[in-house]
Amino acid sequence: MILFQMPDIAEVVLPIKIDRAFHYRVPPRFQPALKAGMRVVVPFRNEVKSGFVVGFADKPEVPYLKDIQAVLDEEPLVPDPMLRLTRWMADRYLCSWGTSLNAAVPPGARRKAAARTVKYVELVRDGDPGRSEKAARVLEQLKAAKAPLQWRVLQGRTGATKANVDRLAELGLVRWKHVKHAPDLFSEVPPEPPKEISLTPEQQAALDAITAMNGGVALLFGVTGSGKTEVYLRAMEHAARRGRASILLVPEVSLTPQSVARVRSRFERVFVLHATLTESERAESWRAIRRGEAQTVVGARSAIFAPIPNLGLIVLDEEHESTYKQEADPRYHARETAIERARLEGATVVLGSATPSLESFERARRGEFKLLRLTKRVLDLPMPAVRIIDMEHEAPATQSMPILSKGLQEAVRGAAAKGEQSILFLNRRGYATYARCRACGWVARCPRCDSSLNYHSDTRRWQCHYCLSDRDVPDRCPTCGVGALKLFGVGTQRVEEEARQLFPNLRIGRMDSDAMKTPQDYRESLQGLWRGDTDVLIGTQMIAKGLDVPRVTVVGVVSADTAFRVPDFRAAERTFQLVTQVAGRAGRSPRGGTVYVQTFHPKHAAITCAAGYDFEGFVDRELKQRQEAGYPPFSHLVRFIVEGRDEASVREVSAAVGARLRERFDPDRVLGPAPAPLGKIRDRVRRHLLLKCTDLDASLRKLKPIEWKTPAKVSLTVDVDPQSLL
Repeated sequence: MILFQMPDIAEVVLPIKIDRAFHYRVPPRFQPALKAGMRVVVPFRNEVKSGFVVGFADKPEVPYLKDIQAVLDEEPLVPDPMLRLTRWMADRYLCSWGTSLNAAVPPGARRKAAARTVKYVELVRDGDPGRSEKAARVLEQLKAAKAPLQWRVLQGRTGATKANVDRLAELGLVRWKHVKHAPDLFSEVPPEPPKEISLTPEQQAALDAITAMNGGVALLFGVTGSGKTEVYLRAMEHAARRGRASILLVPEVSLTPQSVARVRSRFERVFVLHATLTESERAESWRAIRRGEAQTVVGARSAIFAPIPNLGLIVLDEEHESTYKQEADPRYHARETAIERARLEGATVVLGSATPSLESFERARRGEFKLLRLTKRVLDLPMPAVRIIDMEHEAPATQSMPILSKGLQEAVRGAAAKGEQSILFLNRRGYATYARCRACGWVARCPRCDSSLNYHSDTRRWQCHYCLSDRDVPDRCPTCGVGALKLFGVGTQRVEEEARQLFPNLRIGRMDSDAMKTPQDYRESLQGLWRGDTDVLIGTQMIAKGLDVPRVTVVGVVSADTAFRVPDFRAAERTFQLVTQVAGRAGRSPRGGTVYVQTFHPKHAAITCAAGYDFEGFVDRELKQRQEAGYPPFSHLVRFIVEGRDEASVREVSAAVGARLRERFDPDRVLGPAPAPLGKIRDRVRRHLLLKCTDLDASLRKLKPIEWKTPAKVSLTVDVDPQSLL
């Protein structure tokens, strides 16, 4: 340490839980190049850590300052708007600034990524391409682009073969170019062929409203098949013409290839950011985006941090999805983060959904968001008919409860006979959800979690879906040693087995997290459906949205009741959303379609309203109940989760948290402590509390200064606006 003498003091944020900046002296050799947003190496509590410079101070916080030891970047890694956004995240989600900065910058952002070579075709001169129509289209595209085009893009737009381009090269009209690029996980996803699409009057009105906005938020509420994606793409094209780039967020990795294909049909410079990218791939793409090379960035939740320098538009497709909420620190919601980023950078946000979240819809009705409606499907296609099947009436006819009702079986066979396709949806993976002894009633449960063990037929083992441990299946009950074990509950593996028995001549596929290990698996499964190589596709929620396959005329919801069993105030909303979304996969062509909803609760409002496409009827009923109970959107929730191996310590800490909250807030707005619905995960006992906030900003200002001290083996998690209460 040296005595402070110089006015150059850097404020450095470190990747620790303490939410404050620390002062360090800037040695002369680092002046004047050091800027906010650069990373530096500093000594901290007998360690050496890297952190971000977030600003500079005129006066030191202490008489003695330690020196910055190294500067890691030649230019700011984090631009000023991203510094302000991550500061907002730290305040909004009660985490440290260093934690939110770590979420915004990928770990390998400064490492070199292996380059790959990409083929381009470049126009040399105009001329006669001969009698080949494809060769003529190649020249037309190159002339229109006024720049070299990637071969896969050119091929997708023209249908040309390599031989067509080689012939043009022999004539001296074009030439091949090989350019080194960063690795791209979705580089083999071809763009969709160009289509001549005329907007409906509703689409045009929505597009006009979006392009007229100068900032702000629009909620594009459109029924399934109404053409929301086309509105997104046209709005992104409008932004590009103004020299502004766009971010398109999708909720599922399964939607990324299809989204990339659609975006690449309109844009040349498309970058994909996704958690399945390797560290080097993500870092190289991130750097290229930072250099301003992207017209559009496509990705899941974390793509909201894409360092686009000229951001004009952010689109969240399926904005209601809970996957937009991060379940680890920083526990940000991509929707709220997008709205704040757009405010900071003067961009516009478009939230799209056929089933908007109740929070977003209420904000639109209050006038906080601009509400845009698409009430009809494109080409005036009718919504598919919906049949509710009461499964209580199926058992007497068959003497046992079938997995697929008689009506659904007949519909699948009928569709296949006409060369059409079916989708069977069940939001539960595995084969069976639990096993029970016939003799003593023992149920196979995970010893580490408060959860039953699921049987997986592919591995012939039990698996816990929370700690992911698995174990052998015994021949007899391990408790009584006599009884045989019977499997109960149905997962997608069991549905697949049943379908193969019922439809032995049909081609059957399955999409769930067990079957889909890589993006290539997603791509191949979806391409099989699009090409017509799959007659019946079985899957979880990853097939419930976004898929646009004209030959799908039958959709079966195997069990519409799974969400009802979750102890969460959003259970009915999620049931309505899932049924509506998966129903929307049917009837997306003049062939029409029918949806079969199997349920034991045929009179439940979430089921009947979904069957009648009555979103606002469901919303009115649900909002009335939410208002009476004081739940969102009429309040914000802050959840406190206390975990530890020692139950007594967890009880003591959770009681102390509750007492402290009741000292600072209205006691009636503090619920708990109580056991969490999942009372134990990975041998850690869990208790939770809820704070209902009518004024979130004021509540956060009260919560932020509190230092929550817990014993070493007990953890406290604070989750603002939680999407799961498990």
